[in-house]
Amino acid sequence: MEMATKPVIIGGRTAKKPLIAALLGGFLLLGALLSIFGLTGVAYAVPISGAGEFTVQFDKLNGSGFKMYGGVAEAGNAPQTPVFVNEMDKATIQGLRISKDFPALGIRVVIVASQPVSIDGLVQKATQINGNISFGSLTMKESYVGDTSNPVEKAAKEFTQGADSITIENGDIKNVYLFQQKVSLPGMKVYFEKLN
Repeated sequence: MEMATKPVIIGGRTAKKPLIAALLGGFLLLGALLSIFGLTGVAYAVPISGAGEFTVQFDKLNGSGFKMYGGVAEAGNAPQTPVFVNEMDKATIQGLRISKDFPALGIRVVIVASQPVSIDGLVQKATQINGNISFGSLTMKESYVGDTSNPVEKAAKEFTQGADSITIENGDIKNVYLFQQKVSLPGMKVYFEKLN
């Protein structure tokens, strides 16, 4: 007796429990990795990008060797987003809080440091910068770039701003990219919040 088999196509349903378990497992692994950085106190060459826009908030930032220029970066919702590129040779941050919302999961991942954070070689690509800012020896200049068809090169070289020192209080920065050559995160904690 021969049994015929018919292919059966089952509709597209997502198994929510395994998906959420896998995502939370990944976040916990990321948290464990960041905790190891927190225990040793220092991480080297740490980039955060490709996750879409995230928020960096702090009570106070003191930096030296500040440079700012325009650019274009890839963000979670667009391949070419205009950004402010900020570079600092050294920075000390008090009350640091980094957060990223995941609306599809209804959660926000939060990283905080309860003690002052020390950074060497900071690079940020920001879409919005808010705070009370003061500069030491501020220089702003516009340069002739010439005929260039590359808008990124034109934005990066045409207008630049630099300062020996920068202080930002009550900072709230929307970033699409963050890089630190060396960062110390004493008192670091990673946790989740429910989105409203």
